[in-house]
Amino acid sequence: MKLRIDFPEDMRTEQLLRQGRTPCLCKISENFEICFSDTIPESSGIVLEWDRKELESRAVAGGGGQYTHYANSLITLKEIESGLYQIIDLDMFYPGFGWCEVLKKGEYSLSGGF
Repeated sequence: MKLRIDFPEDMRTEQLLRQGRTPCLCKISENFEICFSDTIPESSGIVLEWDRKELESRAVAGGGGQYTHYANSLITLKEIESGLYQIIDLDMFYPGFGWCEVLKKGEYSLSGGF
């Protein structure tokens, strides 16, 4: 999976991206959007090259509403080129299941059996 996003070009964002396991919010409907509230201003981007079936076997879909998934998450990114990042790790949090590992080292994790 890859994330297309235009982050603010400042020291705060640089430090944030170096950390790994950066807090974010995953919102999935027809598109897969990832939002970062720790950048100033807030940033959001669209995930490319994702597979809904693979994702849903690792992170349970919610019921009703605008989004099938709306989850606080932790993400690790690696810059490929300006505005495009490889998603290395992605964990999504659900109150009924805890942390659901979606990606590990750039590959889909073991299925959660949902």
